Amino acid sequence: MTRAPLTRGVWVVAAATIAWHLATATIYSYHRDELYYLASGRRLAWGDADHPPLTPLLYRVGDRLFGSSLLGLRVMPALLHCVIVLLTALLARELGGSARAQFVAALGAAVAPMFLSLGHFLGTVTAEVALWTAAALLVTRILNSGDRRLWVAVGLVIGVAMLDKWTTVFLVAGLGVGLLLVPERRLLSTPWIAVGAAVALALWAPNLLWQAQRGWPQLTLSAHIRNYAQGVLTAPYQFVLLGVVSGMLALPGLLWLLRNPAAHRYRGLGIAFVAIVVLVTLTGGKPYYAGVFGPVLIAAGAAAGAGPAGRLLPILLVGTGLVIAPFAQPLLPVATANVVRGLNQEVGEMLGWPHLVDVVAGVYRHHPGATIFTANYSEAASIEVLGRARGLPQPVSGHNGYWWWGHPHGRSDVTVAVGFPRRYLEERFGRVELAATFRSPGGVHNMEDGAGVFVCRDQRADWDILWPHAKHIE
Repeated sequence: MTRAPLTRGVWVVAAATIAWHLATATIYSYHRDELYYLASGRRLAWGDADHPPLTPLLYRVGDRLFGSSLLGLRVMPALLHCVIVLLTALLARELGGSARAQFVAALGAAVAPMFLSLGHFLGTVTAEVALWTAAALLVTRILNSGDRRLWVAVGLVIGVAMLDKWTTVFLVAGLGVGLLLVPERRLLSTPWIAVGAAVALALWAPNLLWQAQRGWPQLTLSAHIRNYAQGVLTAPYQFVLLGVVSGMLALPGLLWLLRNPAAHRYRGLGIAFVAIVVLVTLTGGKPYYAGVFGPVLIAAGAAAGAGPAGRLLPILLVGTGLVIAPFAQPLLPVATANVVRGLNQEVGEMLGWPHLVDVVAGVYRHHPGATIFTANYSEAASIEVLGRARGLPQPVSGHNGYWWWGHPHGRSDVTVAVGFPRRYLEERFGRVELAATFRSPGGVHNMEDGAGVFVCRDQRADWDILWPHAKHIE
């Protein structure tokens, strides 16, 4: 099969993707999860209560290379979005797409709202999209070449992906179902499949062992977030995540994979997406779990020649991408954040963290030496990462990974408690006084808006006794 080289246009799109993210990196502030992953990366282990180790490792690398400033933390996700753009173009090429198809696929991956969001700040989904796309590219290469040895490379990518998110099992199951239902199932009849599976399991095993030794907290988290009503929205929500790119490329690409005789060799990829959507729906997973497969559909649509012909399609992709971009990442004034948050809740979670730390610091100055105890990991991480320069000590929290990261001993004379309901604190302390209330900038109704900062005295029991009951995974 003759493969056209990646065009200059694809590289221009990839470079523009990085430039866009760096130019918009410091609008608003840190994301609540961003601070937590950074704190986790400074305590590298084979696992955490709520995520495997790859994303914290990327934060650790980014911290060392680029620093922990807002701009520094945004370099790694920008680079990963660039990788997604390039992989999508390569996948379009592997599906038989021309040079124009590669360019169109790159544009689609650059401007899709979901990928703009994950390219703005580094979450577990950022690397997951890149890894799923790499795995799909390798599977497509196997379909084209018949080289079964590539299953080892697929196993390598799957193993790394499992160190990022366990939802990669949806990809494995989807590809398995898709290939078993088409004649290309013959490519599964090879010992190289077993070798690839062994490689994936070997990579994943340290994380599994970490979880087993701690009572499988990640399974506890999965049970907590499972929402069957939400799962019903999985199928239609895929095309919201990809925005107008869905109508121009992704949906036509899916139909091309499933129905077009010219794409019969790749029908298993289309079936894989359908199977992933069904599995996510049945298990009550979050709808975006299936959206990670989006680059495959975008590449297929580009290879199929979907969308308006000639120069119109790239213009439409860029134009509509710019229109939708403010709903995918923070670009508009803070005063509009409540409106944007109605469509993308994550935008509201990128506001107020330095201010929250200032509020806590103002209370702490009147009670030096107090223990700082927070209700959630984001409050703890913001104080840990941003509070040192303000003279704050290491905080403690019972939320997710922070519960394992240590707690005081004995009883604290004074505890500054952040974000708890008053009743919770009164069960643990004899005197509880509200010292301050945090308000998000611009009146944005995010998760921290209205959080109380309390001064607590007369602790009723030692921390060693309180700590097992402070644990909460959600």
